[in-house]
Amino acid sequence: MASLDHIIVLMMENHSFDRMLGALLPYRADGGGIKGMADKPWNDDTSPKAIPPIRHVMAPTPTRLIQQDPMHDLADVLKQIGDYKDPTNLGYVTNYATTYPNTNRKQRQEMMGYYDDGDNDLVPYLHTLAKQYTICDRWFSSLPGPTFPNRVFMHTGTSLGYTDNSLANEWVQTSIYTFLDLNQVSWGIYYSDMSSTVVLQPMPLAVPMSQFLDLANPANGPAANVPQYCFLEPNYGVYSQASENDQHPMSDVVAGDLFIRDVYNAIRANKELWQSSLLVIVYDEHGGFYDHVPPPPTVAPDAPNIDSGFNFETLGVRVPAVLVSPWLDQGVISDTFDHTSVLKFLIEQFGLTNGYLGNRVADATTNTFTKHLLNSPRTTYGLLPTTRPDLITVSDDQPKSDFQKALMERSHHLATQISDATVRNSLTARPIDPSPRAQGRLAVEQFEAFLTDRAKQRPVSTAAIAGAAAAKPRKAKPPKAKPPKTKARKTKAPKAKGGKKSRPKK
Repeated sequence: MASLDHIIVLMMENHSFDRMLGALLPYRADGGGIKGMADKPWNDDTSPKAIPPIRHVMAPTPTRLIQQDPMHDLADVLKQIGDYKDPTNLGYVTNYATTYPNTNRKQRQEMMGYYDDGDNDLVPYLHTLAKQYTICDRWFSSLPGPTFPNRVFMHTGTSLGYTDNSLANEWVQTSIYTFLDLNQVSWGIYYSDMSSTVVLQPMPLAVPMSQFLDLANPANGPAANVPQYCFLEPNYGVYSQASENDQHPMSDVVAGDLFIRDVYNAIRANKELWQSSLLVIVYDEHGGFYDHVPPPPTVAPDAPNIDSGFNFETLGVRVPAVLVSPWLDQGVISDTFDHTSVLKFLIEQFGLTNGYLGNRVADATTNTFTKHLLNSPRTTYGLLPTTRPDLITVSDDQPKSDFQKALMERSHHLATQISDATVRNSLTARPIDPSPRAQGRLAVEQFEAFLTDRAKQRPVSTAAIAGAAAAKPRKAKPPKAKPPKTKARKTKAPKAKGGKKSRPKK
């Protein structure tokens, strides 16, 4: 009996909806894209050097990477959207031009650029999946701020009032992973070079992305070996910026499109896994790029730990989101979502109890995909082509982005917590090599050493690694070891339209 047993989230980096998917949909003031518009949205550059102001209109861009990373901290986002209580979205270009006064008009135009559909498509795999499956054209980041707070929302439903990437932030709240463990629902976090979950305290155990690909391979066992909830992370370029594929502006956007393709193909090639899966492709935040839809009001998740000056009653900028599954119709869903919608959907789908992930997750106005699920899986698109275009060569010795620096800072902090004194001293007392490549290599070594140490000191059930929720708990293997191929219990069938559960034949 076919049922929706696997929820898989792939979270990419730093792009707005209009930039990535706007070319596919006609304009709506509250959603859609910019397809077919005679008069496209604009921003005036009113920075000191732009006298008189220079108008920038949305236009296709051929640019695959941007070296001057657009700003996306809370203060900058509020300048981009204007007053968050009455946003105008007219400050993107001016914010970029003010931050980087030596940029030229072409560079500033990138804030209004978008990836076109058709012959010059730079993200053809994302666009194909969007056209063949389900676009969510009102998915917003959880707050108008940077990567870590938004990713923390995806894992916990709140950022506890923190709005930046600071090492001082104490994200000690309950995560979805604890909630899943309490309900014996299997899960896995799969990283490519490092995991964004380094900010959570305690950090949940993560394993290499290669293990997800091994589990998805039908030659290695049944689909039940794949955890019921999987969180997948791209390569953030901490060690090797040449291998970065997260689509962060300082990397080649084409590399990220190939990664999206490879994840989809791995799931799609396994018929049993495909028929039981929903792949959510979503971006953590907009990265400083323009979007025409004003952020809507929302519910504050909790009483914040600190006073950041922001009340969390407005969502962040709209981000790309595509639901890839035979359990949803091809087309567009225009319900309002943010990252907490995934958490609420997991609660609904797996019947989670005995936990609480904040007021926003619990609120009746937070939408999920449950009502859109089909009674039975539909016929869907096949595998994506496996051609590999040439990628732009990126030097491993270029300066790190703010996000990469934040990951490295967290990794250095993790190294101080390694219980094995010999390993800890080796990784924290090493002479400082100032080169970006050496610093990145050290950070990845510290991260993996911490994971290995934690697996020894804090054993977790096999549910946390391999999806064996019903198996007897045993010690987890170090991160590079292959997870055990044990069978996870079957979960409930999805709720059909009308609220009834269905168990259609395969």
